[in-house]
Amino acid sequence: MTRRVTSRAALVAVALSVVTAAGGCGTAELATDRDALYNQSVDALGSGEPVLAMRAANRYLKGATVDDARYDRALRVIARGAETLGLRYAASIAWLGIAEGRRDPELVPDAVAAIARLVTTGPHDDRLLVGGFVAAADLGQLPPDLAGFVAYEAGLDLLRRGYGEWAATRFSTIPAASPWAYRARYVQATVLVAAGALADAQAAFEGLLADGDDPEKQALGARLPDDLRVDLHRSIARLLFEAKRYDEALVHYDAIRDRAKDDPGLLLEMAWAHYHRGATVRALGLVLALDAPEFSDLIAPERYLLAALCFRRLCQFEPARAAAVRLESEYADAYRDLASGRPLTASQPLRDAARRLREVRPTAELLASMKAERARVAGLADELGPDLLAYLAGVYDRGLEEVGRREEEALRVAVVKVGNQLLSAREGVRLTTHELGVALLRGRHRPAGPRELPPPETSARGDHVVFHDTGEFWTDELDDLIVVAEDRCID
Repeated sequence: MTRRVTSRAALVAVALSVVTAAGGCGTAELATDRDALYNQSVDALGSGEPVLAMRAANRYLKGATVDDARYDRALRVIARGAETLGLRYAASIAWLGIAEGRRDPELVPDAVAAIARLVTTGPHDDRLLVGGFVAAADLGQLPPDLAGFVAYEAGLDLLRRGYGEWAATRFSTIPAASPWAYRARYVQATVLVAAGALADAQAAFEGLLADGDDPEKQALGARLPDDLRVDLHRSIARLLFEAKRYDEALVHYDAIRDRAKDDPGLLLEMAWAHYHRGATVRALGLVLALDAPEFSDLIAPERYLLAALCFRRLCQFEPARAAAVRLESEYADAYRDLASGRPLTASQPLRDAARRLREVRPTAELLASMKAERARVAGLADELGPDLLAYLAGVYDRGLEEVGRREEEALRVAVVKVGNQLLSAREGVRLTTHELGVALLRGRHRPAGPRELPPPETSARGDHVVFHDTGEFWTDELDDLIVVAEDRCID
């Protein structure tokens, strides 16, 4: 904990520091008078010249103290200019300096709004912005939308640290018309899932959907966020799946089916639901869709096991065996590293896979985003001039060191999880291939399970259009693929 606080303080100190080198070499000369410098920064920002605005603001801050009445206003110019240039991390550090300092009360809501915007729109330093500030600060009176954001993040932080009652109290302060009230209710429903109260959790999720569709609540401005609607349908579908109510689960999956083209995990969940209801060729089509190049970063060893199970259900023994053993070839490098006895953190395949895990991905994406922004700063070196370049380089270099350390910390745990998943999947494949051999000797009898449903109509009649697979994948058709495999079982 001490190390984190020290790092956060160092990062903010960089944001508030002023480079002492002599003037820049940009395309425009900077004013020499301090008042003129400030005016130049504001005018340049307003006229769409973010680099000049940031150079002038940075020069204005040279030698200034935090008691300067325009200190935070100049820092705001830097923050806005950085956002315009796509330098999200640098912008977040500058906005954090304004919000934490609270030297100019008029600017605090603006800074908090900017932090909320950065937190909700892309990679961001959650530990620094949320855990280190939003969740811990007493920000006093804020507009309702910002008050909802702050209360939600504070409550979520308390919940993560095990203070459920305090979290509930904080959530209760969120204005009813705020979208953050819906998010707080969703988080509290997930707590019920973790506690095993699945029926109560499902009722809570369904209640949220009902309220989101209530015209009266919508008229009051209480609109259910689109991304949360997706999460609600998916959460209900998962609960119904666990209850073996597969047809009902698919109703909720179909409600968010348009998201499947961007979410391979959703395709896999839908495939399992179809498999368990007896729609084998439909399940195989969804598994086939996972071979699309855009899903190449999906880490889901179970997909090969599912494909093998589907072919086994159709008594297609050789395709089943081929699907099962494909696991070994797809993850050959990772399995080789697991067998070598080398430290798991030294395995590049395992590290790459671990970065895609839910618990690591935000940090990995932040680190990648920061590296890209740091490269952008280097590319703008001539325009930025030595003063602003040194300032931005310092912000990014220190930030990269801290976030890189955090990623390594997370990877040490995550590579073990990935390794266990791969070993477990391989064991499942070995059991499946053994069962296939036994089944082949016993004849073409379908394994125990649901009644096999008739395959979907695939003839080109009426409004049906059928295309034969040529190895290409069309994004708008991924969730419509069907594998027309002959059912060779003798029932």
